Amino acid sequence: MSDRRESLKRVIVDLNTQADFLLPNGAFPVSNRATMLPAIQSLMQWARTHAVPVISSLEAHRASEFQRGLPPHCIDRSRGQQKVPCTLMPRRVLVQGDNTFDLPADSFRRYQQIIFTKRDADFLSNPKADRLINAQRPHYWIISGVAATHSVKSLTLGLLARNFRVVVARDASGFWSPTDGEHAFRQMEAKGAILATVDELVAGLTDQLIAERISAEQALSEKPEIELSAHVRALREKRRARSSEKAKPTVTDFVPKDLFRKEASANGKPHGLA
Repeated sequence: MSDRRESLKRVIVDLNTQADFLLPNGAFPVSNRATMLPAIQSLMQWARTHAVPVISSLEAHRASEFQRGLPPHCIDRSRGQQKVPCTLMPRRVLVQGDNTFDLPADSFRRYQQIIFTKRDADFLSNPKADRLINAQRPHYWIISGVAATHSVKSLTLGLLARNFRVVVARDASGFWSPTDGEHAFRQMEAKGAILATVDELVAGLTDQLIAERISAEQALSEKPEIELSAHVRALREKRRARSSEKAKPTVTDFVPKDLFRKEASANGKPHGLA
């Protein structure tokens, strides 16, 4: 893959939309599965229609893996590990995790969807996924999938820390506890993410919000130096005042040295000085 950074309008990151999380007979279904699945279907149909690039993760666990008391799910090569059919694009490729940076050449020219296996809650810990994401410069990222409290939040905060604009498709993000899910959404919004529904994305309302944010960022970057904060101006004035004090001449600079007597008075002060 070339290191050239591609400028795209938007990229969807679709996290762990797999049978074990989203189907009724899944091993570990999210509590909002019934409302989340139609939202996911709408989002992916919109992506097909508008040729929006999609980066997907496929959660993968070994059968012998200890899962912290959770029910075994997304076991390698099991039915439950498979992605829900509506989340698959016609032109796609699966990239296995092997701790290398190798990616298909011209990934998004050849494929609409790049799927990465994922063994950690933090998607960016996969070096290949991290490299592909760093190579893109979209106007904004759209994050959806399972779970809002873990993978979705972790990736969203990671992208925001890299100064990307992020939209979280709220109704296309799953959770097991509504309370925990709401708390995760509030945390992401507080850090700068935009929360939107799939209907708002499809209708173009999110594009309007992002355009306004881009305009605000450009206006801020173009402000002249005279618009510095009052605090910064005050600090500069204090530095100038200190510099002026240091430059002021002393009394002895104007008095010829031979007017001073070398003898000292009884109290140790030279004669001629008050």
